[in-house]
Amino acid sequence: METTPVRVATSPLLVSSLVVACWAAGNPDAARAQANGTVSNSGAVLIFQRAADSARAAFPRLAGAQPRVVPGAAQYQQGLTALRGARYAEALAPLQEAARLNANSALYHGDLAAVYAGLERWDEAALELVLARRAQGQNQWYTVALAAANAIRRQWADAATNLQAAVLGDSAIIDSVLAEAAVQWSWRARRNAEMLGWAQLATRRYPGIAEPWLRLASYYQQQRDTTRGAEAIHRYVALRPDDPTGQFVFSVFMYDLSRNDSALAFATRAAGDSANRERASEVLFGIGARALTAGRADTAMLALSRAQSGVAPELRPRVSLFLGHAQLQGVAALDQRAERNRDCDAASGLDSLLSVAATNLEAGLALDSARVAPILNSTIPQYRQRSAALVRQVCAGRRRP
Repeated sequence: METTPVRVATSPLLVSSLVVACWAAGNPDAARAQANGTVSNSGAVLIFQRAADSARAAFPRLAGAQPRVVPGAAQYQQGLTALRGARYAEALAPLQEAARLNANSALYHGDLAAVYAGLERWDEAALELVLARRAQGQNQWYTVALAAANAIRRQWADAATNLQAAVLGDSAIIDSVLAEAAVQWSWRARRNAEMLGWAQLATRRYPGIAEPWLRLASYYQQQRDTTRGAEAIHRYVALRPDDPTGQFVFSVFMYDLSRNDSALAFATRAAGDSANRERASEVLFGIGARALTAGRADTAMLALSRAQSGVAPELRPRVSLFLGHAQLQGVAALDQRAERNRDCDAASGLDSLLSVAATNLEAGLALDSARVAPILNSTIPQYRQRSAALVRQVCAGRRRP
C-alpha cells in the first residue's frame, strides 16, 4: 500500500533568522538583551575606564611644558584623589570647579567625564569628552572613551565613527579588545563594509577572539559565500562550542552545504536554548522536509518531531502536515518489515504510528485538503485493517506486551 507523496520546500525564513541570531550574539547576555531590547554594555564600560586612564597618562607627554601655576590645580588634585578612590559624588564638585577655572584643560574635562561615568551620567560624560578632545585632539584615548560612551548609550553609528577616527589618528592603540569592539559596534550600526574590514583585520591579527568570526560567517552567508562562511563559523564554534547562537548558525551552514546529519545535530542543540529555539526549529523543519522528499522517513520523523514544538505557531500546522506524511512513510516501512520478517513488534507498532500520523495530518488538513482528506478517510482506515490482520498473523501464539 503506497502513501501519497508530498511536495516540500525549505523555509524562506532561514536567512533572516540567521541575521537576527547574529544580531543578538556577541556577549554572554546577548540573547536575553535582544529579547528585551537592551544590549549588555559591560565591555564598553571597561573600554571607557581603560581609555580614561590611558588619556590621563598620555596627557603630560602630549601637552608638553606646563606653566608653574595652573588654574584649578588644587581643585583637580582633590577631585582626582576622590576619583581614584571611586568616591564619585565627592569628586564631582572639585572637578567641576577645576574645569570651570581652566576650561581649556583636556585633563580636567577628561577626568570630570570619568566622574560622570562613575555616576552613570553618560550624556554629561560624553559632553566633557568632546571638550577634552577639542583641547587635546592628538590624544586619541579621549576619542576612544567617547566611542565607548556612545556604545553605552547604544548610539552605535557614533560609537563606530569615533573608534574608527581614533585608530586612524593613532594606529598603535588598536588591540584585540578594541578590534572586537569595532566589529561589534559597526555591525550594530549596520555598516557592513566597515564591519567586514574590522572583522578581517581582527581575525587576521587576533584569531583567538570569537565574535569577529561570527560576524564574518553572517556576512558571508548573506553573500551566499558558503565556503568562507563555513570556515568562519567553524572557527567561532571551536572558540565557543557551547554558544547556542554559534550552534544555530553552524546548523544553517551545514544545511546549506547539504550536510544534513551535522545540521540536525547542531540545530537540535541550538533549539534547547529559548532564544534560539524558534529559528533552530525552522532549520529542523527544513532538514525534515528535505529528508521526506528523499524518502528518509526515520530522519524526517526525527527532525520534524523536534521542530514541531519549537516553530512559530503559524508554521506549526505545516510542520505537522509534513510530519504526518513522514509518519505514513514510516508506516509503510514498518509494514514491510513486519510482513517480511514476521516481526511481531513491528506489526504491533503500526497502529500507534497510524494514530499519531492521523493526528498530525488532521492538524495540517487545511493546508492541503485535496490530498490529505482521502488519506484520512481511506488510506489510514485501510492501514488500520491491515495492521490488525498482521498482528493476528504475525503475533499469533505470542504474548504481546
